[in-house]
Amino acid sequence: MKTIYKCLLLLLPVLALAACQPEHFREVYPAGDPQLTAELLTKEVQYAKDSISFAVTVTETETPLSTLSIKVVVGMNVIVNEQVRTKDYEFSSTFTYPVPLLANMEEGEKVKVYLTATNVEGTTKDLILDDCIGHRPAIETMYIMPPTIDYKPLGKGMQMTSDGEWFNAYELGYPKSMECLFAVVGTKFGRVDWNYPVFGMLDGKIALITEEQFNSGVATSIKLANDAFQTIDTIRFNPLTFEVIFGGKVAQPVSSLDVMTDLAEVAGKNYRFSKIFFDPELEVTLSGVADVEMAYNLDFMEYMGDNKVKFLAEKGMYNVYYLTDLDYLVVEPLEDAIYPNAMWMTGVGFGYPAATPEVAGGWGFDRPGQYIACRTVAPKVYQFTAYFKNEQSTDYTDYGTLNFKYFHEKGWDLGEENGGSYTQEGLNIYGVDKNGGGLTKIDGTTGNEKGNWIATNEAFEGVYRVTLDQNTMTTKYEKIR
Repeated sequence: MKTIYKCLLLLLPVLALAACQPEHFREVYPAGDPQLTAELLTKEVQYAKDSISFAVTVTETETPLSTLSIKVVVGMNVIVNEQVRTKDYEFSSTFTYPVPLLANMEEGEKVKVYLTATNVEGTTKDLILDDCIGHRPAIETMYIMPPTIDYKPLGKGMQMTSDGEWFNAYELGYPKSMECLFAVVGTKFGRVDWNYPVFGMLDGKIALITEEQFNSGVATSIKLANDAFQTIDTIRFNPLTFEVIFGGKVAQPVSSLDVMTDLAEVAGKNYRFSKIFFDPELEVTLSGVADVEMAYNLDFMEYMGDNKVKFLAEKGMYNVYYLTDLDYLVVEPLEDAIYPNAMWMTGVGFGYPAATPEVAGGWGFDRPGQYIACRTVAPKVYQFTAYFKNEQSTDYTDYGTLNFKYFHEKGWDLGEENGGSYTQEGLNIYGVDKNGGGLTKIDGTTGNEKGNWIATNEAFEGVYRVTLDQNTMTTKYEKIR
């Protein structure tokens, strides 16, 4: 008990001292009455070219000032919204803001300035300046222009026609996925004239853009795409609302495919190409090839006899190549197909299983033959069929020339599979572990071979169906011929 009493005696002076401390409150001012005056220094502006300027003065006699709120509004577009710190009893400044051209900004629209002065007690004073008139730039012509001069699908561009509200272009025959800019002036050489308004994409919306924004990547071209179309045949653009409408021929599943008439010739290439809509419920008659039984894609098609094939993958649009020198049809998913819905392989020592096959690999995705698209035959199960020709390497003693890897996209960036994680069944191929060792006597720490599928030094040749099963973590090889 003595100890408790002693503690209480020690606390009493502290409590007494705390009770004597003065309370701190901010100084309270009268409600006050801010006086706000402003003058427009600009009475007319051209959108995207001129700026609006105005002078503002705020005074108080009883209460210090706090902030000045500024909004510049054209129609429904708020182009400026900021607060300026004011202090003491008087504030004076001149403000200048560019006025962009945004969607739905009409000719003759008022460019309004909303001002609100507030003192430290929260008393406000409002003022509106609405004597400035905005004008649209002259847009009497419009061109659909390629984003770069080497962008082939649009050629050198096309002039649109005007109906007074929309600019229109019909019977175009553009690809069902394309990019463009809308330019008031386009040159005959397929270049945009940046001295006049140009429309592209900015912050995810169609907007008026500058050459500097486009070249720096801040702004981009407008992408129009619809996989349901065979081609884009109509494009309409409204320069007031910034709306784009496009349409085309709706793709229909093919029941016949003539590789010489239905696939377009590609200049300077040894293949013809088009995007074709397939339906697994509809058999397709192939023509234009020398030998249908040897020319059809073994992963995506099944031969039914009488020059007919059945499509094996899901209904939809696919890239189709006809390799003229090999007399072989390549079917693969569209470029945006990625894992887990798709898998791609590339490497060396393989080729397409044509009647007279050739090793045409070369580590890359730039042209048919450098890679092969896998068909997804079940969840996490991927299949490709290829001609393999493995020879003893002159650079290594432990393995041959067949060397490949699986990638998660038609490219390098999205990811890849590790060969050392899979058991190999049916062929003398090893998976090299990215982390070293694995299922092979090959040194898995060797630089570029990490994660690859590599054949031993035993020579072999043939057409093989390869199945990558991520459920069982196996790679199975079945010789077809």
